[in-house]
Amino acid sequence: MNKKKEISEMNEAVFLIDMNVGFCEEGKLADPTIKHIVPNIIPIIRTTLEKGEGFFVVNDCHTKDSVELKRYPEHCMGDKESRTIKELAIYEEYASKTFLKNSTCALFAPGMMEMLMDMGELKRVVIVGCCTDICIQNFAIALRNFFDEMNLDVDIIVPKDAVETYDIPNVHDRKPNNERAYTVMENTGIKLVKTMSEEK
Repeated sequence: MNKKKEISEMNEAVFLIDMNVGFCEEGKLADPTIKHIVPNIIPIIRTTLEKGEGFFVVNDCHTKDSVELKRYPEHCMGDKESRTIKELAIYEEYASKTFLKNSTCALFAPGMMEMLMDMGELKRVVIVGCCTDICIQNFAIALRNFFDEMNLDVDIIVPKDAVETYDIPNVHDRKPNNERAYTVMENTGIKLVKTMSEEK
């Protein structure tokens, strides 16, 4: 394993979004089938860590006062539901940073934008986790706009086999919501690949 690079030296960054208890195990928006992407996420994290590049964890963390809960059921409330699931938590100790967010867009998590401003050597971002049509899509598009505004030439990649959304019968249908998100992201300049092996 290469020595971990300083934030300002990193060329690549992997963001693990919302693979936490509140979405994958327990809670009103939890769907345990989301965890089928875990075996596809692990090699992406391991490869990144082996190269000494950036690995960042972002998890939802709400309180009763969170305005977002006017539009969504209570989810990821407090410490337990905001914890990364155990299958991936073993890698969290090696993360360069962990962020907690109170919205569906990780760009606005405290400290995120300031960190990105320091990443002057960044050339590639990979986003994995859930939910494809909400937090993945919102972060990817916001990042695209941020990098464009700053005139930074950074590729943003979303591997389809490493993102997923929840399924609630008659409320939130996984397949069309995934497909819609793929289209929206591609139309905004995000690179969608079936797997990261396609990218190499």
